[in-house]
Amino acid sequence: MKTLKCSVKARDANISISDLIRKRRELWQKSHDLELDAQITSAIADKILDTDNLRNEIIQRPYLLIECCFSIVDKEKKNIPFFFNTVQRDFIAKIETLGRQKPFFVLKGRQQGFTTLITAIQLSFAIVRKNFSGFTLADRDDNTKAIFIDKAKVMYNALPERLKPTEKFNSVNELFFDKLNSSWRIASASGNIGRSRTLSFIHYSEVAFFKCSLADLQKSIQEAATKDALCIYETTANGFNEAKTLWDSGACHNLFYEWYRSDEYRSNELEYLKNADTWLKNRLCALKKRGLDKEQLAWYAKKYLSYIDKTSIRQEYPCSPEEAFVTSGDCVFDKDAISNYLSTFDIKSELGYFKYNEKLVPQYAENGSIIAFKKEICDIELVKDECGYISIVEKPYLIAEGSLTKAKPYVIGADTAGLGDDYFCAKVIDNTNGRCVATLHKQKIDEDLFAKQLYCLGRYYNNALIGVETNYSRHPVRVLRELGYENLYVSKNLSSFKEKTEGFYGFVTSSITRPIIISNLISTMRECIELETDRQTLLEMSTFIRHPDGKIAAANGSHDDLVMASAIARFIGIDYSHKIEIIDTGCSFLDKNFTNFPLQEEIFMEW
Repeated sequence: MKTLKCSVKARDANISISDLIRKRRELWQKSHDLELDAQITSAIADKILDTDNLRNEIIQRPYLLIECCFSIVDKEKKNIPFFFNTVQRDFIAKIETLGRQKPFFVLKGRQQGFTTLITAIQLSFAIVRKNFSGFTLADRDDNTKAIFIDKAKVMYNALPERLKPTEKFNSVNELFFDKLNSSWRIASASGNIGRSRTLSFIHYSEVAFFKCSLADLQKSIQEAATKDALCIYETTANGFNEAKTLWDSGACHNLFYEWYRSDEYRSNELEYLKNADTWLKNRLCALKKRGLDKEQLAWYAKKYLSYIDKTSIRQEYPCSPEEAFVTSGDCVFDKDAISNYLSTFDIKSELGYFKYNEKLVPQYAENGSIIAFKKEICDIELVKDECGYISIVEKPYLIAEGSLTKAKPYVIGADTAGLGDDYFCAKVIDNTNGRCVATLHKQKIDEDLFAKQLYCLGRYYNNALIGVETNYSRHPVRVLRELGYENLYVSKNLSSFKEKTEGFYGFVTSSITRPIIISNLISTMRECIELETDRQTLLEMSTFIRHPDGKIAAANGSHDDLVMASAIARFIGIDYSHKIEIIDTGCSFLDKNFTNFPLQEEIFMEW
């Protein structure tokens, strides 16, 4: 002990906390001796408390004390020093870089060490900071006890004595240090808990499994948080519930940690790779594309094969946030295909919107007098903007040949927002191969402005056929007609096999047409999910379910605007041209606009 203390004291006066952690780690790796580690942590504690710069560093960042002096019980029930694993270190870095303006939401797989880490962070603040008040909320009573007794108390009791503040009391669910006036309490989640408190740290452990309303809980405990409080929601997923709503809301820094980012999830038992069923083979192939090695794949295969209910692995060890939040209903699309596709989704797109000018063009009578004015859109330009609401994946295919132009056919399905918080949406489909090439998605926009963006989008994509849903309002169709857009979908009578044309513009989604267009979309996506190139649309598909009453629609709290726009687009394209056409380029719009998004320089043969 004396030798160790002397060696620490003999070090450079500029020794840092990182140096002390590195020293502890090196000695542990050499000895794996708990008694020696206890001597080391005691010496480190003395050094910190007796050195101004080190003590100030710990006060500013109390969690640095964890790797210096904390110990934990590992998965094999062995006492070991608490050194951060890869995902824990990443989370610490996120806390330091992202700040506290928003809470953190940690979505993770099983046994990645986040509950232990966050508990240690709270304890470090409680024993270092004056007037600290921390609170941990757990989903169940047994988890409350496990966090406090098996994690917090074990870490606290193993600390060097000089680091333990004077306790006013040390109960079964609270630590209170009177000289620091600091405390940390843990309780099971309930609606009114936390009122009449002022909290500087709140940890919601396994928040997706809370029995009480998360909304009610936020009204009580979240309102007790100080301005710079550190608030952390941490959980494995549990279906489509309030936790999923919170994740989607954008109110938090969302941090997802895939299972394979944990270093210990590896196995040399490669024989498990030979027993893969079809689902597992597809999953392993997708994971291999992400760069996972054989040992990681073998661990995953072994875990999968150990489950009786093999679907459990998607929730317990998810590969994407979408997979983690397993929808409570019966998804009508292939969730596995969507999940595997999203796991390697790397389609690039450019965001923007259309700028244009409007002018009034006089309409003349036979005698030359002006009888009316017609509004026209001109000078159309697609502008790149990271905050834009039109996502361009593939530019329109056009190539001029003298006075003629070869053009690919495109179709556009549009869904108006209607009432509530729905979105205005449009999906552009290449009608020669079924690939989605562009998506419009905006929540707040006037109907006439939406129609004008559709006008520009249709002109841009070779005067595409546009089918606008007219259930809520016919105004967008009326605006398109007034602007002179010619290629509008004319509704058909689908109540008979003859599909007679009804003679009015737009698409009516009814009890007759809705099942038809949805069934067509389901079969198209089953054959080739890669035809969809928009991530948000794929996410909507993953929550598009068959409800208990038989209705097929979005899960409660989610949206299906993009799904319906896709269904309309793919349906109206069935009878539309599938060939590259020769068109007249009399419209100067096709010749000179869109310098920001140049046309594809490619000549196509007939498809």
